[in-house]
Amino acid sequence: MILSGHQPNYLPYPGLIGKILHSDKFIYVSNVQFEKKSWQNRNRIKGANGEIVLSVPVLTKGKFEQSISEVKINNKTSWESKHFSAIDLNYRKAPYYNTYIDFFRDLYSREWEYLNDLDIYVMNWILNELKIKTEIYYDTDYKFEGKNNALLINMTKELESDMYLSNKGSQNYVDIDMFVSNGLNHKYIDYVGKEYRQCFRNYIPNLSIIDMLFNIGPDNTYSILADDNNYKFSEINKKIEE
Repeated sequence: MILSGHQPNYLPYPGLIGKILHSDKFIYVSNVQFEKKSWQNRNRIKGANGEIVLSVPVLTKGKFEQSISEVKINNKTSWESKHFSAIDLNYRKAPYYNTYIDFFRDLYSREWEYLNDLDIYVMNWILNELKIKTEIYYDTDYKFEGKNNALLINMTKELESDMYLSNKGSQNYVDIDMFVSNGLNHKYIDYVGKEYRQCFRNYIPNLSIIDMLFNIGPDNTYSILADDNNYKFSEINKKIEE
């Protein structure tokens, strides 16, 4: 059984959803420290003049060590209407605009208190839209011990998996020998992607996955994410070769 985990991301990029697709089980890791200027509260869509960054304002003053699950959204700003307007305007001519715009209209009509709830709601909607059958877990339902590698190992064991799947960006801190000494295997995944039709000129890779959904729909999005040719995988218990 392959387990992967990740912090909830706002309007995540395709590689994160692809990692979940290539796992038997996935766990949202929310009981870790929130990182400012991370993908946890922002992502990118495409506009006529290039990429547009959508950031959810959060309350961080005096809360340096707060976990992702504790982060509150700053609702004193009109961020919801700005995000919806950006999506509405820039995907109005996309082939699947009518399929998805009502979801976002409803999403931004709600008042979200916690970032974690917003991120997970959107990610679970994406997984459902793509009919991804990976088993989903939440670290907030458990009392895992340890940090960093020890935390990952404890999660893998408790969720009855024998391999942990990490994205390539984790190569600097994952201790593969520690996994092996605990009777577990480890593997890396790196989303390379595939060019697809976008609105406006000049293709931009690694935007939020909603760009794919609006432009090419759920079936074509799933096909890209499910195709192993759009990834680099390491051998078991090795790093990805450059």
